[in-house]
Amino acid sequence: GVKYTILEKSGGLGGTWYDNKYPGVACDVPSHLYSFSFYLNPYWSRLYSCGAEIHAYLQSAASRFNVYPSIHFNKRVVGASWDSRTCLWTVDCTDGSQYTANILISGSGALHVPKLPDYKGVGSFKGPSFHTALWDTSFNPRGKTVAVVGTGASAVQAVPNLSALGVKSLKVFQRTPCWSPPRFDYQYPEYIKRIFEIFPLSNILYRYFFFLRNELRFRTLFTKESWITQKLSDRVHHMIRGHYQKVIKDKDLAAKLTPSYDMGCKRITPSDTYLQAFNKDFVHLVTDKIEEITENGVRTVDGTEHKLDAIVYATGFDLLQSFKAFKYVGVDGKDVSESFSDAPNAYYGITHQDLPNTFWLLGPGTGLGHNSIIYMIECQANYVVDGISKLIKNGARSMVVKQEVQRNYWDYTQNNMKGKVFADNSACVGWYRNARGVNWTLWPKDLISYWWETKSFDMNDYKITY
Repeated sequence: GVKYTILEKSGGLGGTWYDNKYPGVACDVPSHLYSFSFYLNPYWSRLYSCGAEIHAYLQSAASRFNVYPSIHFNKRVVGASWDSRTCLWTVDCTDGSQYTANILISGSGALHVPKLPDYKGVGSFKGPSFHTALWDTSFNPRGKTVAVVGTGASAVQAVPNLSALGVKSLKVFQRTPCWSPPRFDYQYPEYIKRIFEIFPLSNILYRYFFFLRNELRFRTLFTKESWITQKLSDRVHHMIRGHYQKVIKDKDLAAKLTPSYDMGCKRITPSDTYLQAFNKDFVHLVTDKIEEITENGVRTVDGTEHKLDAIVYATGFDLLQSFKAFKYVGVDGKDVSESFSDAPNAYYGITHQDLPNTFWLLGPGTGLGHNSIIYMIECQANYVVDGISKLIKNGARSMVVKQEVQRNYWDYTQNNMKGKVFADNSACVGWYRNARGVNWTLWPKDLISYWWETKSFDMNDYKITY
């Protein structure tokens, strides 16, 4: 086998599921799908499992496949440099340790650098304030007036859970409403788990059901390529708007919480409890724009100062900085991080023309708005393994994707963005796209297409050095 070392910046494995501790942290993809195809779990407690259960599953997988001995924890990488003479990478960590390797694989992820708003006075608030990804586990919200700034995925989970923890008042500051359709979550009875255990095929078929359902949703909601998909999308939007009107008692409030843009333009955030939380008399929606953060709370543009005991920022992540997790010095001593500009790109999000023997997992242009990112990463891992195997079998020292191949691929993905609801900033502005409206974060097609196009590593796409 091939020897490998995993450098992990944190004190434990799990990435997102290790870092995030906010109330209600969970996944909005069914657990039987948000798991490894080669390590199915018949014992998921719910359709949508909480963060702690997902973290435990990942720990179990690492133990099952004996990954732990190869992990070096608390190793934050700050830079990697390529030596074209030796065809080796040198990797530097913050603690001064250094590693050399023939192959460099980056699994740093896309959502790990919290993004705090740049409001005036953001550091002046006297009470506790923190990002959801940096949750203060000693914080007790009981009896307090708490603000949640933002209405994205983490807010949709945190708001209803905070409202159930004895807060005196909960104010949700909304810039743009989110689409939050019901997810119909439920707990699995023990006999269902037993069936999945005894008959593994039932678990596999159940997983395929969710996978294919989500692929169908992509065609229904995310594409505008034909009158049929437009009609289907209109029907779904009508149903979800009806859901908002049904579950939110105050009709004016329902109108404020209902988006004007199409589903998929921003991330869809399903929940069975988010909209319902606003029916509680101590949960308040604030739609006035925030002017500044004061010592005592938040002042909005209408002049109102909202007195607060704590502020929770559910304001997402800085994707560009997340992607630039460390400095890459590649071919000819180029600092590749500087060349990324505001729209990084890579061949199938995996390889880059200036980075020999380097592979990214969940690189630029491989995010999903409709299906399981775990399977996306599996497709990439299979591609990487195939590439490394062929490199070794051919007796080559290095390989790097050809410039024209990467350039043509970028044109291919941008052409396929056309007709998608997330293509540009014309309908809404969100983290999928940069300020210019270029979507460099998402894969523009369905996941089956990505699997098909990456199922084999084509050496003809690469410049090989022997």
